[in-house]
Amino acid sequence: QAPVPSQQVPTPTISYAQTSLRINNNPTVVNSTSSAVPVYSTDVTITTGNNKVNAIQLELAFDVIHLYNVDIKPGPLFKNGVELLKKVNNQNGTISYAITSPLGQKGFSGSGVVAVITFSESGKPGDLAKINFLPKTLVTAEGTDKSVLKTAVGATFTIGGASVPSPQQNTGTPSSQP
Repeated sequence: QAPVPSQQVPTPTISYAQTSLRINNNPTVVNSTSSAVPVYSTDVTITTGNNKVNAIQLELAFDVIHLYNVDIKPGPLFKNGVELLKKVNNQNGTISYAITSPLGQKGFSGSGVVAVITFSESGKPGDLAKINFLPKTLVTAEGTDKSVLKTAVGATFTIGGASVPSPQQNTGTPSSQP
């Protein structure tokens, strides 16, 4: 006698990935020294949804033709955080940066600045420079061992187009994360 087929009830899938990362498209001048080479900065921001984020690994690629002396430092959300990895390769145009909340601190929800990228520009005014997220970028949160990163939007901005802070307009393209 053939076994009676059991009815499969689909289990609802819960989307753990609710976090977005974005690089600001409007760099600002940090300081303009007498050497006449201004230093610019742009923020890497996060919006967590319901995730309680406790660590971030940023894997970024930047345009070495237009950006040099690139560096990265913790933003206000991780000002007391622990830097686990910081590798900036100005020849290849890559940044590997991992930072975690201080030991014993709960994960955070909401939005804010997780890191600040500083750089100098080269090229003709009007040239476009890019900083993009690479696929290995991930965000960890309480309650899951998988990355909770849903989208990561890089930045494209105009050389010589840095401004005083103004309303954000991000025309970067979202890159889907697995």
